[in-house]
Amino acid sequence: MSVGFASQLLSQALFQTLLIAAPMLGLGLLVGLLISIFQATTSIQEQTLTFVPKIVVVLGSVIVFGN
Repeated sequence: MSVGFASQLLSQALFQTLLIAAPMLGLGLLVGLLISIFQATTSIQEQTLTFVPKIVVVLGSVIVFGN
């Protein structure tokens, strides 16, 4: 195995990992941002409020995008 082949294989593996993880991470980021804006506008200081919606959305996206 040459260095160029190993480098290309690693590059393709990282890109494939990014393609697989991007929908779940993007939805988690979006929900976290929306919950943070909601908390800022309503002055709610509960730190655990962001975890449950993010977990639900990420698990739901794993089910939807996991096919």
